[in-house]
Amino acid sequence: MNEHSLFLLSMILHYGYLGIILWSVVFPSRRIWPPLQKWTWKYVAIWGLFLSAFGADILLMLIDKSELLPIGNERYYLGAPLIVVGLLFLIWGVRSLGVESSSGVAGEFVSSGPYKFTRNPQYLGDIFLFLGLMVISNSFRVAAGLSLLILALLMMPLAEEPWLEEAYGDTYRKYKMTTPRFF
Repeated sequence: MNEHSLFLLSMILHYGYLGIILWSVVFPSRRIWPPLQKWTWKYVAIWGLFLSAFGADILLMLIDKSELLPIGNERYYLGAPLIVVGLLFLIWGVRSLGVESSSGVAGEFVSSGPYKFTRNPQYLGDIFLFLGLMVISNSFRVAAGLSLLILALLMMPLAEEPWLEEAYGDTYRKYKMTTPRFF
């Protein structure tokens, strides 16, 4: 598969993923994200699209030799710290919340660890990670795909918060008043 074909497939996957998140925001009673149960069609659809889209971005990083900006190896010094910070936040968030709850499966309410500082440490970690990968790849195609994933990550709390209020009631509403969505 050449760069152009992979990029077109990548965009279809990214827009499909973004569409599911947007659907979940606009129609909370018929939301797909969060799926709440493992291995349902919602779970498979959302994770299948995300992993396929992100996988396409990784493949594009390996084969796309175009340059977005006229920078050389400096991009590694700029991108690597973003990736490290992103991974640390992501890992800390998963360890605090648990793997299943991190994948959108209903679990217990958590407000400790990184959740003391932000309601969405894993999304924040992913955003830093994706920004770092964009800088290192220095590819328009990779930047286009990862930008769509970042947009989805910024919208995902809007899909989750109605469910969180239903599931955890006043506990979540109080937490929401004292802890920022991202920063």
